[in-house]
Amino acid sequence: MADLVTLTALSPREAVADALHRCILGIDTNNRGLFESACLTNESMTVVAGPITLEGWTAISDFFLKVFVLVTTHITSNIRIELKDGADTAFMTAHAISYHVRPDDALKPEDTSYTASSLYFIDLVKDSSDGLWKIKKWEIKVQWTTGDRAVVHG
Repeated sequence: MADLVTLTALSPREAVADALHRCILGIDTNNRGLFESACLTNESMTVVAGPITLEGWTAISDFFLKVFVLVTTHITSNIRIELKDGADTAFMTAHAISYHVRPDDALKPEDTSYTASSLYFIDLVKDSSDGLWKIKKWEIKVQWTTGDRAVVHG
């Protein structure tokens, strides 16, 4: 199996998009290392989700502890990337549908999930230490939701 963090022969735009793919795959497979490889793991990272703003890696990491105990599936599409030749910063937008289920409910026939449709607005930087693109600011604009909000928000 290939190294999940570093893929070979990616174009510059694919390398930017790969930050989102590493982030989402890390969440959906409960692979904390893969998730972290997509994030600027210092106090300059920010996640904004509606009225919630998480500033700094400590707050972001603590929040995602709640997500990592769930069974999740995130589907992203319509990825657009603004990247100037040779730049070490980029901007990305994407659409996302995210499904969240408590582990004990994952295979129940009745729906006990929480689903959200969102738009992602993401600022990224290229990390000079490992050459990977990292998310610096991730704004999640929730468009609609269905299901049990308590699955994610307690």
